[in-house]
Amino acid sequence: MSMISEISSYCSKYSIDEEGQKELLNLLNRSLCIISSEILNKEKKEVKVEGSKKYKSRKAEEYAEEHGLSLSDFSISEVSKKDVENKVREMTKLKKDNKLEKKESSKESSKESSKEIKKSKERVICSGINKKGEACKSVETIQPNGAKKKYCFRHAEDFGSFECDTDSSDEEDEKEEEKCLEVEEEELKEEE
Repeated sequence: MSMISEISSYCSKYSIDEEGQKELLNLLNRSLCIISSEILNKEKKEVKVEGSKKYKSRKAEEYAEEHGLSLSDFSISEVSKKDVENKVREMTKLKKDNKLEKKESSKESSKESSKEIKKSKERVICSGINKKGEACKSVETIQPNGAKKKYCFRHAEDFGSFECDTDSSDEEDEKEEEKCLEVEEEELKEEE
């Protein structure tokens, strides 16, 4: 039996006219509205009280860890990968602004600060290769056991497929480092 038919039978049993039926329906509807709004308010308060922050996905969590972020860095309760990306952009923008301010304020010690800026600007990227066959553009964070190079969290599991026993790029890297050291030593000698 539906609610309306039950109300009709109630009204006929107690001989309530149509105006009384409408009044009874209005009273019942208002009561239901008040009860439902109280339930909704109570549920919202419980959610706020719990306030447990969490990541929406495992990828979001890994991406945050890769960039050194934790849940306490966010003001929202559920953190998505997009939120993490936005936070990383904000942080890099702030770092760039801070570097520009430092650079302007300390022009006297520009030679020392230029070396620091060069070191901080060096972004060591992952040694993995993405599905398109291009070099991965993520920052390297993990060096798995037995690996020669560091990888991002995506490529760390398959590091064996990116390395081989006779890796000539290691020799090239060492030669480049030696050349850089020689150039720096020459510059220091010229300054003196």
